[in-house]
Amino acid sequence: MDISIADAHNRLSALLRQLEKGPISITRRGKRVGVLISPEEYENLRQVKAYVQMLNLAHELRETASAAELYRASRLELEAQ
Repeated sequence: MDISIADAHNRLSALLRQLEKGPISITRRGKRVGVLISPEEYENLRQVKAYVQMLNLAHELRETASAAELYRASRLELEAQ
């Protein structure tokens, strides 16, 4: 569903109730400027983003150091404290 900013402003309460049906695009002069999503969808997106970041980090670490090297380095750091 697409809706203009002016309409969104005037119908915000009703739009929030409609989020169960799916995201609502907010437009200005026909161009999308924002999207309303449900809290559940937002949390799902945050979890996916965190998972992708974790995968990217794991990939980067695999290219630079082995698990054994990371273990030794972290153990040495803890012992130094």
